[in-house]
Amino acid sequence: MKFQSYSLGKSSIVYKLLTIIGFAFSLTACEWGDQIESLAQPDPDDFAVLSTDTVTIKLSTIGTDSLMTGGAARMLLGNYKDPYFGKVRTMSFFQPTLASSMSVAQEAEYDSLILCLRYDNSYSYGDTTKPMNLTVHKLQKDILDIPTGSAYWNHNSTPYEPTAIGKITIVPRPTTTKLLKIRLSDALGKQIFEMAKNNQITSNADWINLVKGLVVVPATTDNGPVVGFKWGSPVGDTTSIQLHYHTPLVSEYKKDSSLFRVTANYNQTLADHAGTQLAKLPQNTRLSLPSSQSGNQAFMQAGTGVMLRVDLPYLNQFKYTKYTAINKAYLRVKPLKASVTNQLRAPKVLYLYRLDKNNQFYTDANGAPLAVTLLGTGGGVSSVYFNDLIKNEQYYRFDISSFATEIMVSESHDVGGFVIRTSPFGSTGTFREDNSQFSMSVDRLVVGDQLNADKGVELELYYTTVKPK
Repeated sequence: MKFQSYSLGKSSIVYKLLTIIGFAFSLTACEWGDQIESLAQPDPDDFAVLSTDTVTIKLSTIGTDSLMTGGAARMLLGNYKDPYFGKVRTMSFFQPTLASSMSVAQEAEYDSLILCLRYDNSYSYGDTTKPMNLTVHKLQKDILDIPTGSAYWNHNSTPYEPTAIGKITIVPRPTTTKLLKIRLSDALGKQIFEMAKNNQITSNADWINLVKGLVVVPATTDNGPVVGFKWGSPVGDTTSIQLHYHTPLVSEYKKDSSLFRVTANYNQTLADHAGTQLAKLPQNTRLSLPSSQSGNQAFMQAGTGVMLRVDLPYLNQFKYTKYTAINKAYLRVKPLKASVTNQLRAPKVLYLYRLDKNNQFYTDANGAPLAVTLLGTGGGVSSVYFNDLIKNEQYYRFDISSFATEIMVSESHDVGGFVIRTSPFGSTGTFREDNSQFSMSVDRLVVGDQLNADKGVELELYYTTVKPK
């Protein structure tokens, strides 16, 4: 990067800098109606406000050990093939439970057993015009049978029976359809029904002995969307198993049903990077994959735990330019144009978090990862996805002035870098990804480095320097 440097020729330069500082503090101390009796005004010709966009930026990609997905508010289902990330697959494991004993009248007659999934109309990713082939399987193990204090992560799996008890092929309509209903095995349904009539399901323990849990699995041959479904409220629409039956009457019959609502769940989200640049991603999470070794590109993907790291290795050299101060620093990030389509859209918002040289998050006293902060506010830095219709440019713009200032005043040459991700952390401590959007989605970002023909990063640096006379 290039900066203009001026040598100290007169002691008046110090006076000019002190004058500016004094002027700034006097203004902040004034209230409306106050008068400034006397103040030496600096000569504007003694100062220059300059900018540069040639600062070196290094990009790399890092992985994570795992993302906590247990108890997620959103079920994720789908399988698609991504030209940059490979095969991405997500499936959901869950346990329907019985609130109390189950009672069915002796004269009742069985109708059906239905798995009812409620669409999360706020989330889908990929091509929703393509079909999804889903199968439902019984789990062979109680998903709550884990050590106290443990959790489920995106790479976890629970063994399930190979024979499906339900299947469906759909073209999903998450924005227009409320519920997805999958009819389950009548053999299982009638078994549950007869046990209920014989008062053999008197508690949730009886139910769990019969059905430990379920998993919904997308076909490995699918290449469509990943769709979200909600677990929770409203209660009438919650994801559940519904046992339908009726009682014959003289002139009609009375319909009835029993519900088993989901109280425990987790998502498994995996990516097979074979045949892509990410196949080179180190297994050791303390190591990064430099963009120079991945086609001059860096990557981020929620759900699978891939994050994009940014470093400014030479910005600290700016401190050796005499009588110069940084005013503002903005990082512009532009997705690789070829990576963004109508189906594989860029994330709506991105956030910045601090990392040390070993890819470990800087944390506060409570163990919460530290965000890159906005100068003067203490709040975290984020950016929406701008669409400049006049210049036909789409990009994110982050105010990293506070980070740049820290680099300038730090006596250490290692102030770390930061990662780009799709959401704030969900909580602190061990389970800090709890219900974060980063663990409940598969949004992704591809960025070209400064040597890429489609350069995706640029630092806008504005600074003031004093001119000697």
